[in-house]
Amino acid sequence: MNRMSDAEPHKQFLRTVDGVSATWEQLQEEMILWAARFRALDVQVGDVVATILDAGVESLGVWLGVSSVGAIDAATNPEFRGRMLAYAINNCRPDLLVVAAQYLPFVEVVAAELTTVNRVLVLDTGGYHHEPGAKLPVVTVEALDSDVNAAREQMRVPEPHDIACITYTSGTTGPSKAVKLPWAQLHSINLGTFPFEDLDTSDIFYCTTSHAHFGSKSIPYHAAMVGARVVVRPRFALTRFWQDVAEFEITTGMLVGSMADLLLRVPESPTGSTSLKNLFMAPLGACYRQFSERFNTRICTVYNSTEGGVAICSGWNPTNERTVGRLREGYPGFEVRLVDEHDYEVPDGTPGECIVRAGMPWVMNAGYLNNDGATAIAWRNGWFHTGDALVRAANGDYMFVDRLKDVIRRRGENVSSFEVEADVLRNSEIVECAAVAVPADTAEDEILLFAVKRSESSIDPEELCADLESRMARFMVPRYIEFVDDLPKTQATLRIIKADLRKRGLGPRTWDRLTQGYRSQATALSN
Repeated sequence: MNRMSDAEPHKQFLRTVDGVSATWEQLQEEMILWAARFRALDVQVGDVVATILDAGVESLGVWLGVSSVGAIDAATNPEFRGRMLAYAINNCRPDLLVVAAQYLPFVEVVAAELTTVNRVLVLDTGGYHHEPGAKLPVVTVEALDSDVNAAREQMRVPEPHDIACITYTSGTTGPSKAVKLPWAQLHSINLGTFPFEDLDTSDIFYCTTSHAHFGSKSIPYHAAMVGARVVVRPRFALTRFWQDVAEFEITTGMLVGSMADLLLRVPESPTGSTSLKNLFMAPLGACYRQFSERFNTRICTVYNSTEGGVAICSGWNPTNERTVGRLREGYPGFEVRLVDEHDYEVPDGTPGECIVRAGMPWVMNAGYLNNDGATAIAWRNGWFHTGDALVRAANGDYMFVDRLKDVIRRRGENVSSFEVEADVLRNSEIVECAAVAVPADTAEDEILLFAVKRSESSIDPEELCADLESRMARFMVPRYIEFVDDLPKTQATLRIIKADLRKRGLGPRTWDRLTQGYRSQATALSN
């Protein structure tokens, strides 16, 4: 950013779909202004600053401002509510929380549960009025005495081993974990996602992720590496995608999960070529060739996880719909093995857990924040264990087989079955439950909930679904619910055998909220 600000200060770098934009110089000034604000709040090197923001110019300035004083941004998903919101904030142990005004009411609901937050800095305060005796120690941007000149002089450029951000990943046998991502990992990921040499200053990237998602940082970073521009829509909008491509002349984008399949179906989709020429798609799915041919778009894919970086990538024109590519060559020297449950390598053609390590330091995750136990388990024997099963063909192609972890991929989000179950069990009518993935009509999953209710309970699926909608993110609410008398368990440990439930799948007693006349009870406040 500093390099581009010196070279082309007045060139637009980023704009949002609602018209807020920033040149390189303006973004640099936004960063310095935020650095001054954080210095005024006595934020120190190594501090974690929790944020709840929408992606855009200001959130990028917040992230860079946090980094330039040596602190770490821990972004929380704006869709989190209740218990999950409190957990995500408490887990990173911040003293300071930065929140957009529209999300403050949800924070106030859990104020009594926040264990370390001593100050809440509220953005967009035009319509916000702080009441005396309020639950939260609120500070407004306008009230800060920020020394911009001092911040400019004391700006700290991070080192490759410094932590660029904290990003939450899915929990499987426990709550979601906060991943520490070094700057070197951010750099390495962007060198491997697209064929790097094929992007340049003429490209316009399209970013449709929330500030809590890694993409809200990696996409602008990638654009900065090649001197390109970025257009931001804070959330993916199916009916606006092609309009945005046409209006903003988007050349480069990313589609995850079922997005590509859905875009082929919308009436607004064009019939031929568009400006969109570079597309990252994961997973590829059966529609990727049709998408490429219909819109004259070249497509690439990778095998990637929040923790592991891009060790496997396809380049343009993947060989088949199941592939995730081949071992990435050159920097940073990734190694990949597929292993059995004892970490012994399996032969080609046999599924095994994908484990990864690299020859260069700091290009993979630096562990889980405040969770040394989980870090040790994931990094056992000197390799990072992804928890995913892959298979390698004799020609070197890797193909994704299944998730070893109980994570569910829905609407572009990784959903923790553990956290779905925890919220279900808050309903006093439910005594036991298990959430599993079942195939969706697209490349992603739907959530099937098996629940055991109290013997005298009369709760029905509609009532349970309405209760869940009131305190869960929309993408976490199960589509399918089935009440059962009991759940299959292991004899030794009495752990629920989810493999049996996944195999069982949908049955005649399964309730489907999309086909059985259910009307959503969600309100603007609850969702």
